[in-house]
Amino acid sequence: MGTESDLFFGLSTALGYGTSDFVARQAAHRVGHVHVLFYMELVGLIILAPVAFVFERGRWVGSDAWLLVLGLGVVNTFSTLFLYRSFEYGVLSVVSPIASSYPAVTAALAVLFLHESVAAPAALGIVLVLAGILLLSRAAPHPENAPPRDARAGLLSAFAAFAGYGVFYFAVKYVVADVGPVTVTAAVRLVGVVLLLVLAAFGVVRVRGLPRALWPHLGAIGILDSLSFIAYNVGILGGSVAIIGTLSGLFSAVTIGLATGVLHERLTRTQLVGVLSVFLGVVLIAV
Repeated sequence: MGTESDLFFGLSTALGYGTSDFVARQAAHRVGHVHVLFYMELVGLIILAPVAFVFERGRWVGSDAWLLVLGLGVVNTFSTLFLYRSFEYGVLSVVSPIASSYPAVTAALAVLFLHESVAAPAALGIVLVLAGILLLSRAAPHPENAPPRDARAGLLSAFAAFAGYGVFYFAVKYVVADVGPVTVTAAVRLVGVVLLLVLAAFGVVRVRGLPRALWPHLGAIGILDSLSFIAYNVGILGGSVAIIGTLSGLFSAVTIGLATGVLHERLTRTQLVGVLSVFLGVVLIAV
């Protein structure tokens, strides 16, 4: 297994993301995934920009790392857009495990480019993750669940989030030491806000004000998501990208637990096998 530090930061990231995503699903069903993403990014930026200025402004010097941060901000924005879209259109207990399988990509990239070693259990874990994704993508929904808005759109969006996050959480390793863990998070939030405003100006998406009753929800999403991202960034400063990234993928266990307990979503046997295969694969990758 990884060090205690790897386990702490990986599991902290998973807990925060899992709770944030469940709240995001609730909000997306009320105001749409674009608005959830925009206000999540905005809240995170407002909170983190002053913190980054106070503690990390000494690192705010020109370097190639900043160009990569901007590119990663674009990747993260579209990945999260697809993630929230999958929550809006699909079944949470199905799309969340697919999106959370991104550690299979992150770990593979860490082995190829960071020369982190992967033992036989991790290789088996990647196979199990891919097998679980295949089962989830082909299984029919449980007949007792409320019908999804568009199951196909939910699945395709979850796959897009899976691919985008896999690349994103690997590449963050290249910038976090130079730019700073809080600054990276704030910069990614800034890119997200600006990009969505530009898309709104061209009529690609629509951004409008939110009902006052939803502000506490969006505030919670912005805080939880940002703190989770910072925990990940701090962890990989001296820890293993493969292990922390893999453990962060366990956020789906939190999301599914909340979906089962609060939304009373149920899984078919095929879906249950797929979810268990994904979770077991993620755990094995971290071994």
